[in-house]
Amino acid sequence: MQDTLNRSQDPDTHTEEDLSGSAAAHKIADLVKAGSSCFFCTLGLGSQLHARPMTVIEVEEDSGQLWFFTEVDSVKNIELDRDSRVTLFFKEGDHGSHLRLEGTATEVTDKATIHRLWKPTLRAWFTEGENDPRISLLRVDPVSGEYWDNKHGAAIAGMKMLFGAIVGKRVDEGVHGKLAL
Repeated sequence: MQDTLNRSQDPDTHTEEDLSGSAAAHKIADLVKAGSSCFFCTLGLGSQLHARPMTVIEVEEDSGQLWFFTEVDSVKNIELDRDSRVTLFFKEGDHGSHLRLEGTATEVTDKATIHRLWKPTLRAWFTEGENDPRISLLRVDPVSGEYWDNKHGAAIAGMKMLFGAIVGKRVDEGVHGKLAL
């Protein structure tokens, strides 16, 4: 797939920036840092959206794949056995980035991958360490998404919003775009 970047500018609101291929994967990696939390949504019984907070252990720069630790027998794993489609929602602070990703999740129990991604803080959930028999990984392969990103960082975005409120003028809202992998 050819990587693309399409931009349009409306000076009163925001920039549109649609990305595909590796450009989209790099944007995902930029917006989702390891340690970022998201709402990890699966389809529950009756096709209702079931959301729970989860933390990204690793995001792969070239593919946009995201890795999560979970329990082998968790409700989410049971739901993913029926339907592997997921939606992830990320938000970085009050004036930071927002990201919605659509993709599929695959359960991985490979010991070498678990070892590579293991962090000591995970003992809070997996008390037997990286050899805990309850450990399962979820690899999310994003297919598409949408993001809203400020152009200058959360602190400057907050100051611009405050300035806009004081003078009663709409300020630059940042960058909005769609992602296709």
